[in-house]
Amino acid sequence: MTSTMSDISYLLITFIILYISRYYYCYFTRPNPLPRPFPLPVFDNIHQQIGSEFSDWLISLHKKYGDIFEIYLAGKRTIILCNTELIEKMNIPSTKTKYPIRFLVTEGFIEYGISDTGLSTNNEHKSWKYNRRFFSQAMMTPSFNDQAVEWTNELWNEMESYWNNLGENYEMDIMKWMVRFSNDMIFRISTGLKNNSVASYYHSLIPVNDNLNEKEREIIKESENFIQSFEMYLRGSFYFYFFNKFMRHYAPFVRGKVKSLLKNRDYLFGKIYNIIRERRIEIENTPLNHPLRYDMLTSFITANTSRDINVVRNDNTNADLLKPMTDREIFGNILDAMSGGTDTTANLFCFIVYYLGHYPDIKQRLRQELDEIFGKNFTRPITNKDLDKLQYCDAVIKEVYRHFPIAFTVSRVNVEKDIIGGFNWPEETSFLILYSVIMKRKEYWTDPEKFDPYRFYKINENDKYLLEKQHIKNSFTMWGGGIRICPGRKLAMIKLKLLIASIYRNYDIEMVDMNAPLNYNSAFITVCNELIVRIKSRK
Repeated sequence: MTSTMSDISYLLITFIILYISRYYYCYFTRPNPLPRPFPLPVFDNIHQQIGSEFSDWLISLHKKYGDIFEIYLAGKRTIILCNTELIEKMNIPSTKTKYPIRFLVTEGFIEYGISDTGLSTNNEHKSWKYNRRFFSQAMMTPSFNDQAVEWTNELWNEMESYWNNLGENYEMDIMKWMVRFSNDMIFRISTGLKNNSVASYYHSLIPVNDNLNEKEREIIKESENFIQSFEMYLRGSFYFYFFNKFMRHYAPFVRGKVKSLLKNRDYLFGKIYNIIRERRIEIENTPLNHPLRYDMLTSFITANTSRDINVVRNDNTNADLLKPMTDREIFGNILDAMSGGTDTTANLFCFIVYYLGHYPDIKQRLRQELDEIFGKNFTRPITNKDLDKLQYCDAVIKEVYRHFPIAFTVSRVNVEKDIIGGFNWPEETSFLILYSVIMKRKEYWTDPEKFDPYRFYKINENDKYLLEKQHIKNSFTMWGGGIRICPGRKLAMIKLKLLIASIYRNYDIEMVDMNAPLNYNSAFITVCNELIVRIKSRK
């Protein structure tokens, strides 16, 4: 027995020595060694981030190592870029770009179901092009933007009624409301179904005997289960990106969390696939002379079929674009829409509330624009034409984003050898553009630390104030760039502008603690943890 244990110990020690030797051999023989924090086997550099947010950690590394440095995460080397000269090639909007991929799909992402479907993680060019065509096309169905505005108005009225029921002195975490609002909107736009996410949160705040019948309670419960599962899925991607396979399946604490995340993934994916199957049946049972609903799911299912609802037709000479979409392809696009359209909008809106609360003069200027457009009519539905007129509102959104970017990094991978920063990089090198640094560099911006929406507010072509504050090309982005620019950017601005106009033309938002710092965390994106406010009728 003792001999067996000794043999096992010997093998284990040998394995550890070989693993560490191989790890550091690869590390010390890597091409183009750059300034960097020193990595450890298994942990890489992730242990050095403990105690600070990921975005803040990267900013601190930039201050220490300069405009180009490297880090290791989940066994992968990543090159961090912090100035516009280094990223110029990565924002070319051409299919001939050497950077058509956002990031390499790791084995962790494959395990979590984030792989080659949809758009965001799809690295197979033909498949990505096919999905991108139909994703964009879905937003060009008749009156898509008008429908989105109508649904947003409708959902705002519902949420406003809940706020009125809770009373003006009620202290609320507006972040929780905005996550539910954004989820409800993107769920309806992508599937055509009402998710009742806002309603389920409201009913969690009031007594159990709230006059709901048994069927209504079941609907609320099902909605709550879905939104909780979806939020858990989004947060869980952190574990499958930053931790390698060994850490995920054997490290204490991490292992248990990963098991629960995989179980939740199966539940969520099953729900979405069931929605797709039910819509296919609905379409099959709808008479040919009856119109179909307008939403992304219906657009995907009918694409290249006799029931196609899309306005734009594909080039008949391109056979790759002529086949109908499979359930798996549809699933990937729906999941991308939900993932990209929930947290981003919700968090940015909360950051806007925070900044407007701390800059009353800017809030007053925003109100002035709202009054010019809406007058004293605080209740009429907002239209697309109204949103186009909200130029100062647009500037506020962009300036808040510059100070507190949701996507503080943008990933790129080269598919051909290329020279960046004077170094010749092999194909499949992972780069990370650190926009939280670029968007506040004094070389690119006038008074970069100042909160000034006017730097984005263009009154006319000869506006000297704007020209003095014009930023350098490629130093600002909300949507990425190049061929991977976000296809839902117009829809996101519709939701943000409509929410801002709906609330600030009617209400004052007061922070309960004006001295409290912004409560946030960052992994893949910057997230508002909590923002406690009171909402009062505008005087």
